[in-house]
Amino acid sequence: MGMIRSVAPNGPAVSQKLRARLRGVLLVFAILFANCAWPHATQISSARLVLQGRVVEAVIEMDARDLDAAMRTQLADSAGGVSMDALRSNTEAIAALAVARTSLSFEGGASCHSSPGAVDAKAGHVVLAMRWTCPPGGGVLVYAVSLFHDIDPAAKHIFALSGDAKRFALLSAGTPRVVLATVAGNVVDVGWHYFVTGVEHIAFGWDHMAFVLAVILWGRRPWPLMRVITTFTLAHSITLALAVLDVVRVPAGPVEVLIALSIVYVAAENFFVRDIDRRWRLTFLFGLIHGFGFAGALREFGLPPDAVVLALAAFNVGVEVGQIGVVLAGLALLMAADAHHGGGRDPRLVKGVSAALMICGLIWTVQRVLG
Repeated sequence: MGMIRSVAPNGPAVSQKLRARLRGVLLVFAILFANCAWPHATQISSARLVLQGRVVEAVIEMDARDLDAAMRTQLADSAGGVSMDALRSNTEAIAALAVARTSLSFEGGASCHSSPGAVDAKAGHVVLAMRWTCPPGGGVLVYAVSLFHDIDPAAKHIFALSGDAKRFALLSAGTPRVVLATVAGNVVDVGWHYFVTGVEHIAFGWDHMAFVLAVILWGRRPWPLMRVITTFTLAHSITLALAVLDVVRVPAGPVEVLIALSIVYVAAENFFVRDIDRRWRLTFLFGLIHGFGFAGALREFGLPPDAVVLALAAFNVGVEVGQIGVVLAGLALLMAADAHHGGGRDPRLVKGVSAALMICGLIWTVQRVLG
């Protein structure tokens, strides 16, 4: 307080106000210093994992007080146990925390899918069941954890593995990862898995499906359509391979915007151009762009480190099969409509569908530009 008196003016009213403010500032600094110097000290969390083939069953145990500090909940009761009412109301949040801060993946490759199970209490701890299902493929399987590192840099995590491999480790912020085992891949499983993934990407990729549909709306003869679809496939196969193999890197954001704009362009062109014989050049150009989009989806899904070429080829074949399915289904509907229009293509149908596709493309463009 001697320092406060030495810097404060002599006026009684001003001096009292200044001293009060300085005391407040010092108090705030004291509280901040205390919070920085003495963070929440966590208890050791643990995980017991059982590896069976590509499936890992786990039991994760966390102290209720640590969860309270991390999640701002009130799980721990005054008796040192866990409040079951609070546990039931925070089950989803606890599972989400565990999913976000524990992971299983092939080193440099695909991640395993996590499925949280039952949440229970054990003394003052919260116990969560977890299952990871890893995609087909081989490689080094790695377990990583970051539980409570944000509230206590010294947080520790005991890890124990049994089943197909046995490991024991003490993990921390400095060593957050541990190798479980080297898992052998199965060629047939890998091929089928990524083939199905490619088909599903077209079946649920509304933008790619919309583009293909916009391309074929005026199509009636098989050969021009086949040439258009083949050049589109060739183009996206090139950029898909270049991007997945890291030969070419293109930001995902602009690619997604260009894909949406490609739908707008082709749909708008249907109002003025009916002959699709020369459209193969356009679809080749747009196919290069769509290939980067396919690559982004495949990269997010992950690739097995020891079977990249196989997975890439199977995914590409799946995409092609999906596209052929869209073309055949679209042509069947168009031919049925032709039969009700005297055997010719109704311009009103083509322009109506094109307008709808163009609106969808514009909406996707705006959404992707705005993020």
